[in-house]
Amino acid sequence: MSNKLPDSILRYANMISSAQQFYNEAAACRAQAERCSNQADRDSWMRLAKEWAELALAAERGQIFRR
Repeated sequence: MSNKLPDSILRYANMISSAQQFYNEAAACRAQAERCSNQADRDSWMRLAKEWAELALAAERGQIFRR
């Protein structure tokens, strides 16, 4: 019996792993924004957080894969 997982399961695992990493990056950006006293800096960090969250959603939908 082979211990190798089917390719479809591996692709799914990669999607979830990528999405989780992207969500982690978004959370880190939000945390950085909370520490900023300058509104422009806060806004920039929040824009980055939004971009990371959008990447996470795309990864969940299988539209992108990290290598």
